[in-house]
Amino acid sequence: MASQRSGDKTKLMLAESLRNLMRKKPLDKIKIHEIVDACGVNRQTFYYHFQDIYALVEWMYQHDAVELIERNNKAILQGEIGTRDDWESIIEALFKYIEEHRNEILSVINSRAMVYFSNFVYEGLKSSIRRIVDLQSKNLDVDEYYKNFISNFYAIALGGMVQSWLETSGTARMSSQELIHMLNLTVTGNIEAALIRAANEKK
Repeated sequence: MASQRSGDKTKLMLAESLRNLMRKKPLDKIKIHEIVDACGVNRQTFYYHFQDIYALVEWMYQHDAVELIERNNKAILQGEIGTRDDWESIIEALFKYIEEHRNEILSVINSRAMVYFSNFVYEGLKSSIRRIVDLQSKNLDVDEYYKNFISNFYAIALGGMVQSWLETSGTARMSSQELIHMLNLTVTGNIEAALIRAANEKK
């Protein structure tokens, strides 16, 4: 257990070193020696944990996804996110992360590591949406298959919109608040209505 904690600490240290570099330059221009030099470890330590920089990026976003999911789930359980389609709270949590890590994300966007950020967005959204689906269907007879389907559907749709927004530049890109508002207008009430229809089909 102590060894695992030590390993996680080293991974977090390497990830933080990479984050700092990503704020200054594109990911594809970052070298492993820059990462290890900045946090005072050697290349052997890096390769003990990760095959290459892209493996570190993948781990970093998996770690961040777990943290984002835990925060959203806690908010749902504490009633900060309601039993209706409170998309605004979920999307705002995601955009808060994007704003906090904007330069890092810009460093990743045009690299082959973009898929790991996309997975992070998808996993964070799907978990939060699924919790809302479970809350809304608590008194409805809805199959697990359909609950998974609708959670996956909206995670892919919303994740695609977020990625498209990130890849749009200049005056063509709406503000994050405008996008949140447009998404909220578009999808609020849809999950609840779909779950009711699914339950009625079984009667």
